[in-house]
Amino acid sequence: MAAIQGRFTGKVALVTGAARGIGQRNALDMASEGAYVILSDIDEAPLKTTQAEIENNGGRCSLRRCDLTDPDQVSELIRETVATAGTIDILVNNAGYLPVGGIEDLDEATLVRTLGINVKAVLYCIREVAPIMKSRQYGKIVNVASITGKNGDNSSSPVYGASKGAVITLTRSIARELGPFNVNCNAVAPHAVMTDMMSYWDEERKQRAADAIPLKRLGTVEDISRLMMFLAADESSFITGETININGGYYMD
Repeated sequence: MAAIQGRFTGKVALVTGAARGIGQRNALDMASEGAYVILSDIDEAPLKTTQAEIENNGGRCSLRRCDLTDPDQVSELIRETVATAGTIDILVNNAGYLPVGGIEDLDEATLVRTLGINVKAVLYCIREVAPIMKSRQYGKIVNVASITGKNGDNSSSPVYGASKGAVITLTRSIARELGPFNVNCNAVAPHAVMTDMMSYWDEERKQRAADAIPLKRLGTVEDISRLMMFLAADESSFITGETININGGYYMD
């Protein structure tokens, strides 16, 4: 099979939460455009499905199970990635956790888990790749935030919106710090994308959500991945510190 050519030929991309949903789609898309993709997730079995699909389509990848809330495991993930692939050009911080319930339902375990996966893991991954990208004077960091990080939300736990607000602020801070080293850091803010994480929405709720969106449909993983690909590519080299809404016009700023 001929080598795949595309925007990411010769690039190494680390995608967290690559076992399913947006992360899986983004990993497949990155590989289809030439990237060597490091697939990371805590759930190894479905991660192997992503790996098999990439390889069956002629792409290149490797698999690394990692609990991103453990800084030692993140350090090892980055070390293994560099040992295997030589460097890291692109970091996609996609892994996330979405709890449901109101403020009175928020127990300590949920609070710790949400902030651990949605905020601390992003910090750990960026902290580890920063010296690599700085030394090479090149890097693309794409964080997955949420519209709830901008406007709040009462359909999920309030800690989820708070965690995604933190991702938005972190994106700006990292963009300022690493910008002088030719490292771009941006985020996407999706809404109403039907992944496994959103399985608690019944059909009536999905329809209400679609009706509230000017484009009158829900989002897809393909929609989100296409934007993430743009932010990871050199076409967006003069964009940094931005969190781009992708919600069919539901929220505009």
